[in-house]
Amino acid sequence: MKIINNLKVEIPGTNTYYFHLEDHSSETNDCMIYGYDTLENPPDLSSYKKKTYLNVTMPTEFCSNQSVYVDDFFDEIYTICPYSCDWLNELKNTNKYKCVWYPFNSKYIPAEKKKIYDICYHGGIHGDKYSDMLKIISQFNYRFMSMTHNINTYTQQHLSYATDTNLTHQQKMDLITQTKISICYNNFRVRDSQDEYHIKSKPNWSRNKAFSEVGKSNIIPQIKSRFIEACVSKTLNLVERDPWNIIEKWYEPDKHFVYFDSNSELQDKISEILSNWDDYNTIIDDAYNLSVANYMCDNLIRRMKNEDINNWR
Repeated sequence: MKIINNLKVEIPGTNTYYFHLEDHSSETNDCMIYGYDTLENPPDLSSYKKKTYLNVTMPTEFCSNQSVYVDDFFDEIYTICPYSCDWLNELKNTNKYKCVWYPFNSKYIPAEKKKIYDICYHGGIHGDKYSDMLKIISQFNYRFMSMTHNINTYTQQHLSYATDTNLTHQQKMDLITQTKISICYNNFRVRDSQDEYHIKSKPNWSRNKAFSEVGKSNIIPQIKSRFIEACVSKTLNLVERDPWNIIEKWYEPDKHFVYFDSNSELQDKISEILSNWDDYNTIIDDAYNLSVANYMCDNLIRRMKNEDINNWR
């Protein structure tokens, strides 16, 4: 399978730059392509017999005016959103949408280091709950890692909390592995009425379970790369429980990660974990072992080639 990266519109230094899936490429009549620009500016893949697309952004694209039919020329589409997968298969009377995990390249698994920080968050700030979270974790020995460019207004307003900015991928991973706990939200915010309008303009939009909170709490589920980054760093994932708990498709609560229900309990939850740190070693080790055995990039490509994606463990 010929593997092509199309990262023209990706922000340099972000996660897809480190998949390096093309390292597993071979010259055949089949191809697989990844990168968001594939949907914005579809390339000419007519010379390939079978065309496959890996989509690790879904369902964010439905917040735009992009048509749900833009990827129809692909024979298979692998997506990290199980609800959009089911919805699109039903909408188009097909079975070509398949759900996969968010992969990680094993070459970037960091070496173990002494845990010198209590808690970290790396990523953007997307509303009041993130702002409140920063205020809470800043009471501990924390790290907040952020870019200073290509970020939203909310994140810009909270850069005073940032302890580390514009890190390389390896620098970020090294900091995570020196931290005991990582905060993870596996959802994103519908930003405004325009986002909501674009979602509701999609055919049969309400049949997508990912949109069940649109017009209510206005959040949408999406697995974040920071979860698996914490797993391979042997850092405990402290995950916000939400209406979907999408991460449970791949990991088990209290076996591979720990939930918190709201920011109101977050400070006490962090304190409890830190006070009983040794009790969480098994969870951390099990999450690491499961991730390395199943969710690396090479395993994803192997299963794609063997059409064995549904039997993922």
